[in-house]
Amino acid sequence: MKKRSLFFVCMIVLAVIVQFRFFNEPTNNKLTEAKVNPDSTLVNNPKPEEIQGFQFLQTKMRSSKGIIRYLVESKSPATYGVSESMGQAMEYTALLGDAKLFNEYAATTDKYFRDPSGYYYWKIDVISKKGETTSALVDDLRIAKAYFIANEKKLGNYDKQIEKLAEDIYKFDVDTQGYPCDFYDGTAKSRANEVSLFYLDVETMEKLSKVNANWSVPHKNAVSILSNMPENQHGFYPQTFKIDTKQYIWPSSINMVENLYTAIDVYKAGKSTSSFISFLKTQIKQGKIYNHYNSDGTPADQDESTAIYALAARFLVLNNEFEAGEWCYRQTLDLQISDKNAFAGGFGEPETGLVYAFDQLEALLMLRTVEIKNDSQ
Repeated sequence: MKKRSLFFVCMIVLAVIVQFRFFNEPTNNKLTEAKVNPDSTLVNNPKPEEIQGFQFLQTKMRSSKGIIRYLVESKSPATYGVSESMGQAMEYTALLGDAKLFNEYAATTDKYFRDPSGYYYWKIDVISKKGETTSALVDDLRIAKAYFIANEKKLGNYDKQIEKLAEDIYKFDVDTQGYPCDFYDGTAKSRANEVSLFYLDVETMEKLSKVNANWSVPHKNAVSILSNMPENQHGFYPQTFKIDTKQYIWPSSINMVENLYTAIDVYKAGKSTSSFISFLKTQIKQGKIYNHYNSDGTPADQDESTAIYALAARFLVLNNEFEAGEWCYRQTLDLQISDKNAFAGGFGEPETGLVYAFDQLEALLMLRTVEIKNDSQ
């Protein structure tokens, strides 16, 4: 989606924000108090942009059954939802410290996205609730990550859910050699013979290994894949790893969402990401980070997106690049629809109301985890 420079904030900021309320139900205006646990690594008090963004998610993007639609726009919303969005929402509400909202999203995810055999459908029809019988490792790990956060923030005791997830994700998304795989095909009863590098959430795998010893091997393999992975002079990474041939496969162009996710995982695997940091800082000096790049570092298109800037902000702050991270933070907010219309609060196109759930949730996750000292606009 194209970047729009229409963002402005006209909200009255209260002198002291101790408690705040979010829309809790997708079909009415019932409010729930969000309880934010003090944590120096998180933003304690939500800013107006976060409150408005979450209200948009709750009231505009959820179906009557609580399923997050893949996208919404003025013409019609998407007729399907993906487990990616549900996992992001679970992660966000866990970070928020709201047990009621977290449990709602967790229950909806299990009810509609989980196959009776134990794996999650990556996509379901909002109306029929019929799911595509294929999982996605990255989405499954995100759901597990959310449960770990909920446990750490003492929203409840989710030990049993985590133990079951550790068992099921290993059963379906890990091959007989102990390599994590892109997906499990429930119809063919087979796993992919490759893994996308941005799927390798080594931090969550390590936590799973402490719950279920079987995860020690997949975690070790994932760290090895990331540690031995080549990169070019711009810090661009291959897209996939072929498990049978142990080959790294480069894409025709670099998808920046994928590269950013991979870079975060590379960082957590203990490998330097300095080349990619330098590339991002160069792009920031030039005023834009695009969605796709050629291998030589030139833009492959002129499109920008909320998710790119939100992920870049998180990645840069993780690496103590606060000035560059703050710039990306503000670019993210510039993409929030602030006009007083039906789409206010969404991160997308003000003219069409086109908002992708992925963008909306990545922006919310950034606002929840990245603190900007001087946030006056």
